[in-house]
Amino acid sequence: MLGLPGAGLAQYGPPSPIGGGLAGSSEIASFGDGSAEPPATRVQTAGGGAYEYVVVGPQGDSDAVRRAIEAAGGTVLRTGTLSALGEVTTVSTFPSQASYDRARALIAQQAPRSSLAPQHLYRFAAGAGPRLYAPGLIGDPAPGRCRLTRPVTIGMIDGPVNPDHPALRRADVTYETLVPGTLVPGADHGTAVAALLVGEDDGGALAGFARGARLYAVSVFSERDDLEGASVERVAQGIDRLVAHGIRLINLSLAGPENAALGRAISAAAARGAVMIAASGNDRRPHVAWPAAAPEVIAVTAVDAARRRFFLANTGAELEFAAPGVDIYAARERGAGYMSGTSFAAPIVTALAARQMAHGVRSIGAIRQALQRGAQTLGPGQRNTDFGWGLVRADGC
Repeated sequence: MLGLPGAGLAQYGPPSPIGGGLAGSSEIASFGDGSAEPPATRVQTAGGGAYEYVVVGPQGDSDAVRRAIEAAGGTVLRTGTLSALGEVTTVSTFPSQASYDRARALIAQQAPRSSLAPQHLYRFAAGAGPRLYAPGLIGDPAPGRCRLTRPVTIGMIDGPVNPDHPALRRADVTYETLVPGTLVPGADHGTAVAALLVGEDDGGALAGFARGARLYAVSVFSERDDLEGASVERVAQGIDRLVAHGIRLINLSLAGPENAALGRAISAAAARGAVMIAASGNDRRPHVAWPAAAPEVIAVTAVDAARRRFFLANTGAELEFAAPGVDIYAARERGAGYMSGTSFAAPIVTALAARQMAHGVRSIGAIRQALQRGAQTLGPGQRNTDFGWGLVRADGC
């Protein structure tokens, strides 16, 4: 959420008028393609309950985008600049489905490099759950034994992080939030992901898989009506912030619906050399959630100690790798506990990518090849929709 006066969350689920919807509403909206959004999909609302829509496109298209929105009867709420990506965001509302459809058609004609999409809210790609099996499963000599041979900076777009947690105090962590002044969710999820990446624990239990890496964590999640969400706008801003700082490896332990505007931001980041790794989601659906399903992103699922897929994990052709993510012992905002979900598998793959970068491997193609070479095949064939290329394995520290 963006902290706007009257902003709220809309729970979607068959078609209803596009112009309104209160938080927790059972209304369902269908968008320009005529298909109903799945029940778990949420879209941010502006004051008065109108659904928000976001355009991501180049600076040169911004005037044409505004004209198209207004010509279709829509209202532009705000614009923003993703300076490192060379893109602009335009957030608007529309009074009807016809108005939205008209705006989308005009933008396609007059600003074809820009993409209009609902202001979807992404959620943590986490489940729940209870042992230190993960290091051994991926081939590490012992928990916390591997430290990067040279520094690499990892970017992380997630929820709040507690940098004062004992597992993070000695780690090199920069933390900022893009949601000041709003209701802030708990820091269990973000702290767990951060510690899985760079945690320092001499005993090994809470040590990260990329010890010695620097971490730049950006929080994009807010909470309202007991629901946590990260809007397309905030996620794009987070990606932009990391790219602006020269960070080329980004972990995204969040999941939601396909979104063309977010896809534009992801493509822009990838064009600037960013390697993005994301969780496949925990909706128990036969398709990978976004942003993991974007072609520029490496999609990760979770397995347990017996190499069985997490029962809630999404499956699909976009899946590339599996990593431990069931009953993972991880840091919480305070203390530690067992957690399950694809959220906690993704940072293990990101950490292995950081190890590759420490050895000079930089491009996403080269990292994909390195991970694929070491992967242990699970399921039928070389690659399948349940495990991708299989379980990631460490090629040394």
